[in-house]
Amino acid sequence: MVDKYKVLINGEWLDSSTGEYIKIVNPATGEIIAEAPKCGVEDVSKAVEAASHAAPAWGAMPMGERSKILLKASRLIMERQEELANLETKEQGSPIRKTMNFDVPLCAEQLEYFAGTARAITGETLPVGPWCMSSTVREPLGVVGLITPWNFPALMVIWKLGAALVTGNTCIVKPPSTAPLTTLKLGEIFVEAGVPAGVLNIITGPGNIVGEALVTNPKVAKIGFTGDTVTGKRIMQLASDTVKQVGLELGGKNAFVVLEDAKIDSAVEGAVFGAFFNSGQVCAAASRFYIHESLYDEFAKKFVAAAKKLKYGDTMNMETVIGPVAYEAHRNYVESCVEKAKKAGAKLLLGGKRPNTADTKNGFFVAPTIFGDCTNDMDIMQEEIFGPVVALARFKTNEEALKLTNDTRFGLSASVWTENIRSGINMANQIKAGTVWINDHLIIFCETPWGGCKESGWGKDLSTMVFDEYTKLKHIYIDLIEQPEKPWYGILK
Repeated sequence: MVDKYKVLINGEWLDSSTGEYIKIVNPATGEIIAEAPKCGVEDVSKAVEAASHAAPAWGAMPMGERSKILLKASRLIMERQEELANLETKEQGSPIRKTMNFDVPLCAEQLEYFAGTARAITGETLPVGPWCMSSTVREPLGVVGLITPWNFPALMVIWKLGAALVTGNTCIVKPPSTAPLTTLKLGEIFVEAGVPAGVLNIITGPGNIVGEALVTNPKVAKIGFTGDTVTGKRIMQLASDTVKQVGLELGGKNAFVVLEDAKIDSAVEGAVFGAFFNSGQVCAAASRFYIHESLYDEFAKKFVAAAKKLKYGDTMNMETVIGPVAYEAHRNYVESCVEKAKKAGAKLLLGGKRPNTADTKNGFFVAPTIFGDCTNDMDIMQEEIFGPVVALARFKTNEEALKLTNDTRFGLSASVWTENIRSGINMANQIKAGTVWINDHLIIFCETPWGGCKESGWGKDLSTMVFDEYTKLKHIYIDLIEQPEKPWYGILK
């Protein structure tokens, strides 16, 4: 008998109105580990009404009081570090080494960051004239819908929820259908930390029902979404009917550019992490590699040798580095991309076959896979795979590398590897992406903004810029001279 979870609406833990459930599968074993409510439109309406009712009081609460609640939630997260890490590993497949040492501690750290920096939010006094005072203030948007992805179930919730709550918004979270359990557990933590009823609501269910009902509800002021570009475009279409704000952190096809003077060993180390962290299920993962022709053969050889050493298998083993992909259908998609690359003429350097060991045979594992001698017209160089599959290509000049890097519909991130910082900065300035790392890849801090351009979306998560995403700017004008006629009235006579 597996555990049956409930959803959080207006401070109460409830079954769904449909009475149906979604089976949650451990991607490492293929076993059903729990069931989550399969909510419907009625549940969305209840959550929106609860959030709308709670919004005025929560928005009027002093920023310092909201910050204290976030800080308490941060402490509770670390007190339950092992519980949260185990749950995320079981529902999403990330090795316990990662969830215990990365995901959960970073959730706590981000709440600390939001709680601290939000207290420094200010407006401006505008010097428009001696007869008045003109100023700006920031106010909450109201009810915010947050639709989060399955690759980092806990962390992506905190990215959005922390900033939205501390700025005075009430929130409705729709976690991924395949991995909602850690989000529901975080809901318990926020309730214990003191979040009032209706301020945080969590509803589980399919995106085409729950997600779309949330996006189209006229009482929801904004949708914050992280996920694939196709769904992001659908959200834009639906949100346009109510002219609703949207924040979209979408897909990426991120370039890893190794210039002629790069240190190969450092670049290889960065490549292994950038490509295979979280089994490549990272929107900013390095997936298309452009290597200067003079370094290509040595880089490819060392990259393959390093990737071979990555241990994959039992996700509850602290030695395991690579887990499965998140669910069976996604494993099938990744494998279809591998077959397309083979047919297109890409040279298979590593992997390409489903692992079949005692620890992997029942799960949705994909072995680290590297293709070489790729060209930019191949699907493997253009389409987001979101798995541990990467492609290498050669270039002759920096100009050619820049052209290849920008030859994509995505614009999330890229990295440049070089010992000539001037060359690195020059190329970074010309790459069309939201983030460009020089001599590193996939490094994100609370203090640094995150978000892309082109079909990778718009808006920012993290840093102080995220507060602009969850507040509206209001201008307030105050007359000071109390004259019946103002100096400029004469132009109307």
